[in-house]
Amino acid sequence: MKFIAHRGNDNHEYKENTKEALLWCLKQDYIDGVELDIRLTKDKEFIIYHNTSIVELGLNRMFIANESLEKLQGINFGTVENPYYLSSLNEFLREVKSNKIILLDVKKEIGNLEEEIKKLQDMCITYSNLNIYLCSFCSEIVKLSTNMCKFPVGLLISDFINKNKNYSDFSYLSVSKGAFKDISSPKKKMVWTVNKKSDLKSSYQDMYIITDNAYKLVSE
Repeated sequence: MKFIAHRGNDNHEYKENTKEALLWCLKQDYIDGVELDIRLTKDKEFIIYHNTSIVELGLNRMFIANESLEKLQGINFGTVENPYYLSSLNEFLREVKSNKIILLDVKKEIGNLEEEIKKLQDMCITYSNLNIYLCSFCSEIVKLSTNMCKFPVGLLISDFINKNKNYSDFSYLSVSKGAFKDISSPKKKMVWTVNKKSDLKSSYQDMYIITDNAYKLVSE
């Protein structure tokens, strides 16, 4: 089995979903790729961030989709002594010097989905040399991306979301460990929320495992 670092988490001190964490993981021999969350800003740029709003700073009403990339990148998410800032997807991809998997979890924003996917299509052209995979919980995003983008596109499936979909339209599936046993599709699968050695199963042998703790899974 191979390991993908969830949000760039592993045995380091960087914040998750930061350019520094992701690039660090790509340099480790035991990590075969990274997963990251992307959202579209008001000025139609992709930023690496998970939540719809800046909840960890108490800015619950500052929605990513309503703010410019420049404004969002001016926010210090750390401290005065140890600041850290959000990165755009372009900033990260420009620094990637690896053929390892770059797994983009595309978040749905309010607005025109085709506009969001068109932006992804443009990115596909710019970074066609990289080993990029796309995925989303939003089946509309996945279907549009399958038609418009050249990278592999997969559906995210959890214990409660997308378990009853017709999977024939998707090139692969990204499945939580809890939902894995209920998905009988022959499609290629990536398995997530696997963070302990006891979570590993023989049925995962030929799969990519999305984990926060790749270093533990290979060392225990």
